[in-house]
Amino acid sequence: MRTRKRELRVNRAAAWALLVAGALALAVGCGAHDSSVYGTVTLDGNPLETGTVTFHPTGEGAVAYGRIGADGSYRLHTGAEQGLAPGEYVVTVVATAPPPDPHSEVVGKLLTPARYNRRDQTDLRFTIEPGKNQIDLALQTK
Repeated sequence: MRTRKRELRVNRAAAWALLVAGALALAVGCGAHDSSVYGTVTLDGNPLETGTVTFHPTGEGAVAYGRIGADGSYRLHTGAEQGLAPGEYVVTVVATAPPPDPHSEVVGKLLTPARYNRRDQTDLRFTIEPGKNQIDLALQTK
């Protein structure tokens, strides 16, 4: 009888521990989108009015991207979700002018210097911390 009570007490304690661990996991989340990143993109001091900003993780993880608005602002998304995981990222920025003929498949002229378009050439590298991160990207043509 005494052994049975002890087993119930141990099982009850284990059940509570699992319940608390599960609740904490739900409250904290899996860490996939613990950070948000937003900012403004400028080229030679002027807001870039179009394009895409992409944050590529230096290790494992999903790529995050954001469209550049008419005012130069961007906000990152990972798939359909807002935000990204904390960590180290290499950043690329690609912007093109509208094509001369909107019905053509020809892409417009590249507005951003080529070094910002490739992961292996860009010098834009950032550490993303948990929470809100404002990262303004000041691109230079020279």
